[in-house]
This record gives sequence, structure tokens and C-alpha cells, in this order.
Amino acid sequence: MAKAWPVARRYFRMLTGSLEVLAPIPPARCWPGRCGRCSVCRQRTKCFSANLRQSKRFLDHPDMTDITREVAQFVRGSRWFDLPAQVQHEAKRIFLNWLGCALGGSTHPAVPAAVAALAELSGPPQATVLGQGIRMDIASAALLNGLSASAHAFDDTHLATIAHPSAPSGAALLALAERQPISGSAFLHALVLANELQCRLSKALAVAPAHCHVGLYMTGITGGFGVAAAVGKLIGLNLEQMIWAMGIAATQAGGFRATHASMCSGYVPAHAGRSGLVGALMAAKGFTCSAHFLDGRNGFGDVFGAPTHLAALTDRLGEHFDCLDVAAKPYPAGVFIHPAIEACLALSVMDGVAPAAIEKVALRVHPLGVGLTGKTAPNNAYDAQISVYHWAAAALVNKAAGLREASDACVADSRVVALRRKIVVNADESLQADGAVASVTLRDGTTRHAHVEHCLGSAARPMSDQDLEMKFVAQLADGPLATRAQALIEACWAIAEAPDVSHIAPGIWGR
Repeated sequence: MAKAWPVARRYFRMLTGSLEVLAPIPPARCWPGRCGRCSVCRQRTKCFSANLRQSKRFLDHPDMTDITREVAQFVRGSRWFDLPAQVQHEAKRIFLNWLGCALGGSTHPAVPAAVAALAELSGPPQATVLGQGIRMDIASAALLNGLSASAHAFDDTHLATIAHPSAPSGAALLALAERQPISGSAFLHALVLANELQCRLSKALAVAPAHCHVGLYMTGITGGFGVAAAVGKLIGLNLEQMIWAMGIAATQAGGFRATHASMCSGYVPAHAGRSGLVGALMAAKGFTCSAHFLDGRNGFGDVFGAPTHLAALTDRLGEHFDCLDVAAKPYPAGVFIHPAIEACLALSVMDGVAPAAIEKVALRVHPLGVGLTGKTAPNNAYDAQISVYHWAAAALVNKAAGLREASDACVADSRVVALRRKIVVNADESLQADGAVASVTLRDGTTRHAHVEHCLGSAARPMSDQDLEMKFVAQLADGPLATRAQALIEACWAIAEAPDVSHIAPGIWGR
């Protein structure tokens, strides 16, 4: 029986036409029975019949390499002036929000720590590290500016998947813009492409019928893929090189939510931006990747999805734009905390609601608001990013929810700590993810209630252009660029007409 295996393996190759889907060589003792199981060991996965069925799974469905090719062709053929006006305007909003987050986050302790580490490794001074007054190689600048943009958890969110696409996209593209001339419209177009592909690949992993582990940090999984395609567009990669670039970036994918309460929370999207940039530059020099990186056995889909729905990558591609579902954050915290913040802010201005008068605080939030943000006793600002308890207490005490409330000082504030201990949070499946109910019981026995059906920054209540401008100004208020905030805002709105992005406003570069 063992002698028959070479014949079976040749037959398997003939049917599939590719060695890439050839299963591991089964033990010589295994042989298929008519039932589809091995007639010796009875294990389906070790027998030839199981391998044959696996091969037919690839043969009977459209080759996913065609989907990868379709994505690459779309990127290469896409044009800025073909984008709907709504998408073009959203690109400006994305950049304005990204730049504010990057400049506002440039003083975060994580950034100088990373600068010090990368300074020993950096190549020629090609691109500016925002807020640091230094230049480094474009890969390092992409990482550091991506870290700044996400350090305070103030970057935007794709609401369907909780990916944060703009932090890696903006950082990588802005670094590239100092290496070669890039017009404003080309820059914004690339930003749209990067975010669109990130959102679509994230949906392919996380939106039904797809499913993935809730612990995956989606930005780190899909960010590099989108960035690689966008950079590839700007540097003129051909079709084959574009596929290589996306594959090189995808093979560096990684990140998990357990890192959120640390500097690595910002490092994950930062690394995604750098990996996409480097992937495109390597592909341009002839560095290759398998065309089956998405769909191949033990490839991206197998590793990160259970299962995937990769058709989401091309479904109405160029007609429907998922990047329009990316929302700017009004508060520097996890998005599932925002409804509770808004409810507590509403309570904080009601008559009689003073911190010293509060006996108890009861919050009802969506189940994910408990599961992902239930840190009851945060020790520092990193913990606070994922603590609904901290933000509820801080909003009630300070009547605000900005960067000051995201600081170590606020976490340690005795008034905030005392009120935090009086908070009870319960999951309520009847609430939408963007809704919350907050109630306070006062020492005199009276109660106050606030119900937020849809919080600011949700799909139902997106931040307006004016909201984004106010957020931008607030992030620069305590830094050296405070007096230039309005000029930078105007430059962002006018970026589409700029002949060279690197020259639209010297203040952007921190020079």
C-alpha cells in the first residue's frame, strides 16, 4: 500500500495544477477508504481523500489570487478626479484629524523613547519627525509619526471593525512626501486608497460571515496591506510589484489587544505604517512575495480568520467606499467608552451633581463596553485609555473629557479615584454600541439620569468640520504650535490644490 503513495501524490498535483495547495505528505500507512476517511487510521485529515477535497475547495471557487490581482489593478487604475466629491472632502477631514493627533501626540513619552532607540539605527535624514525638530530616514519617520498619531488613542476608527486606519496611512505617506514630490491631490488619493483597503480587509476578517478572535488588534493586522498599496500607487509599481508589496506588508501583520495599556498600543499601528512603506519600496527593487499570500494554505486568511470573507475586498470596489465609515474621535479613549463619557458629561452640568454630593454612579453600556474597557482601577494613563470607570469619574469631576483627563495626573487625582470606586457598570444588550445610560444617586436620596442614544463620533452623529477644527486647536493648545493652529487648519483644507505636499505649510514639519 505504501508504494501507491507516489502515484497518488502525482495525481493530486495533476488535479490541482499547483504544488502550493499540496498537503503535507501523509504517513505511508494511510490510504483513503470509500467513506473519505483513511481505511487504516480513520483520520480524515491524513488521507488522500481529504487532501483531494481540500484541493477541490480551491479549484471549485474563484482563485483568490484573482481577487488580489483585482485589488492591485484597481489601485493602479484609480484616479483622484474619479472619486465622489464626498470622498474627496472626507480625505481632507481625515488628514486634518490625523495631523492634529500626530502633532498633539508628539510630546507623549512613548515618542522620545522610540526616537532614542531608533536614532542608533536610522539611515540618512530624509523626513521630519513631527514635533521633535529632527529628521530621520523615511521608514523611521513613518513609524514615529504613526506612533505620535495613535499615542493618545485619539486617532480615528472604522466603526464596523474597530480598526484605526489613518494613523499608519498618514504617517507613511507624509514621510514619502519628503522623499519625492507628491501633489496634494495625489497625496489625498493615496490616503483614501490606504484607508479603503484597510477597512475592506478588516471587514473580510471581522464582519459576518467572517469571524476572527476579538483579541486581534485589527490596525496591526490590516494596516500594512493598505499602506503598501497606496505607497505603491505613488511610486508607480507595476501590477506584479503591487501584489508583492501588499504581500510583503501582509506577512508582517500582527498585534493583539493585550498591549493596549502600554506604549505598544501606539506602536502597533506605527509598525503597520512602516511595514507597508518598506514593503512597497522593497517590491520596487524586485523583492518578491507569493501571489497566494491572502488565500494560500497557512496564509493570511488561514492565520487570522475563522473563517474569512475575502470577497469583501472587491465587492463594489470603486463604487462603495468603506472609508466613509471611518469616524474621528471626540474623546481620547476607546470608542466603546465614548457613550458613557457623553452621558456623564451631561450629568455633570445638572443641578446638584457635584462630586462630593454623589453617593453612587450606575452605568449601563453595550456588552463590549464592559468586556473591552472594564479596567476598574487604572494605575496610569495607559490603563485609563481602556477604563470606562476612569473616564466616567473624570467627566463627572472635571466636566470635561480631553487630553488633561487622559493624563497620569488625572488618573491619580484623589477626587477621581474616590468617585471611581462608587461606579457600577452593567452590560445592557438592548443598547447599541454607541449608546449608554448613566444615573447618579445623590446623598440627599435624589437621582439624576442621562440617556445617550448615539454619541458624538458615531455613524449617526459624526463630528462636523467645525468639531474637527476645535479638536485640532485643543490638541495644539499647550504646545509650541498653538499660535499656528489656524494656519495649519487652513492648509489642510486647501491641500488638494497644493503642487507639493511637503511645502504646503512649513509649520507641519516642526521646523
